[in-house]
Amino acid sequence: MLLDHVDLDARLARADLVITAEGSLDGQTVRGKVPAEVARRAKAHGVPVLALAGTLGQGVHEVRAVGVDAYGSILPAPVALPEALDRGAEFLADAAERALRMVLLGTRAGGLSGRCQPRSGTQRAVLRAGTSTGRRRGRVPSRRRRTARRARPGCRRRS
Repeated sequence: MLLDHVDLDARLARADLVITAEGSLDGQTVRGKVPAEVARRAKAHGVPVLALAGTLGQGVHEVRAVGVDAYGSILPAPVALPEALDRGAEFLADAAERALRMVLLGTRAGGLSGRCQPRSGTQRAVLRAGTSTGRRRGRVPSRRRRTARRARPGCRRRS
């Protein structure tokens, strides 16, 4: 297999993050496509995986079961197929940069340690979607409440 030829397992043992990409990420991805095998092996090494794709198709959520921690489309807006193919390298580079900037932002913000996981469904949604339910409805938490969330006991910043 190609992944054995490139000594993927040895590389994963040294990796902090894996970024893999595919034309279409969907329900078929988990049934033998390369990104799924990369994610399975990365998961065995405890390495988080980000998958980027030109298209996010039906059943894309299934990739989480094989070890993909996050996924996103490389397209910044709807585009015609010929343009997507012509500008694919550009779109991929831009999407990778956007994703890595988010990773850096999370690192600077301290991230969540294993001891400090969100307690409520709303807080989990904030982490997944990057916005709170309250903000979507026009309500913004008070300054005191936001500060209290940051200073929860038992949470520590990663260094």
